[in-house]
Amino acid sequence: MPPTLEGIISYYETEYPKGIARVRALSGDKLAEIVDFYGMKMPNISYLGFALVHSVHHRAQLSTYLRPLGGKCPDIYGGSADFPWEG
Repeated sequence: MPPTLEGIISYYETEYPKGIARVRALSGDKLAEIVDFYGMKMPNISYLGFALVHSVHHRAQLSTYLRPLGGKCPDIYGGSADFPWEG
């Protein structure tokens, strides 16, 4: 992992589009294929949905740590008390 915040941002900006392109290129047959993830067997498309919800959960967890540490909660879900929704 990159040792600095700038390195993490750069890594994300470089690698995320590559990952999205790979997912978009998957065929219907590949998305319907069953994957075994630690004993949970589901189609790849369901696993992608599970992974999305799981990462949203953890992003929300991290955001709850900010205020007690003196930070501001970003508007990651469409507005917050610190950064109101502006439409």
